[in-house]
Amino acid sequence: MEDNLFTTMEDESVDITQEANFIWSIANKLRGAYMPDKYGDVIIPMTVIRRFECVLEPTKDKVVATYEGNKAYPARALARIAGKQFYNTSRYNLKELCNDPDHIAANFKAYIDGFSANVQDILNELSITSHIEKMDKENCLFNVIKAFSEIDLSEETFDSIKMGYIFENLIGRFYQNVEAGQFYTGRDIIKMMVSVLTAEGTDDVFDEGKVITILDQACGFRVIIVIEANSYVNIRSSRLLPKFKTQKINSWCAA
Repeated sequence: MEDNLFTTMEDESVDITQEANFIWSIANKLRGAYMPDKYGDVIIPMTVIRRFECVLEPTKDKVVATYEGNKAYPARALARIAGKQFYNTSRYNLKELCNDPDHIAANFKAYIDGFSANVQDILNELSITSHIEKMDKENCLFNVIKAFSEIDLSEETFDSIKMGYIFENLIGRFYQNVEAGQFYTGRDIIKMMVSVLTAEGTDDVFDEGKVITILDQACGFRVIIVIEANSYVNIRSSRLLPKFKTQKINSWCAA
């Protein structure tokens, strides 16, 4: 292993304060419908949906046209057209949903149903359907959807590292009063774990095309360690380095 390749890990300047504050402010629209300690149960899945929507936007029309031309079109082929491992076949998006406020709940559910099965699994874990019904009943669904439709969460604006910081920030805020470590792991602990993963005796992580799977049974929001690890190896070496990946254990990790 190259000397001092992973000996230090400086924080890069990643300022997501404005975006995180704006998303945080949307929670005010839930007052009266939800208790403050439950705001995150809505804001987190809505952030996930908006991120997926922005990521899929460049290829969305082509995917929809292909699907409508052949409803039996293979899922993997639709994913290839989308250029991602997921897709959406609905003509709706959050902005379009606001054009028909009288049917916004039913149309939102139809929009969710348009996502590929892997995304629907995530959203089901986050109980999005029950939250749609509750917000509709409490007359706050339109305002929440409209607010999220105005946020730009595209990959061009926020790469995976910055998006990870946004999720980390939001989860840290919404669940700051829960039992420590349930959903959030301090960045100092994460950095220590990444340092251990890339310590002495790990030369094989540099093999070309190598995929490293991390079993982290203690980290509630384990996706952050993956983001940190990928950032770490990309910054520290000009060689082709492996990508760390994680497997979904709970709904927050999936998001």
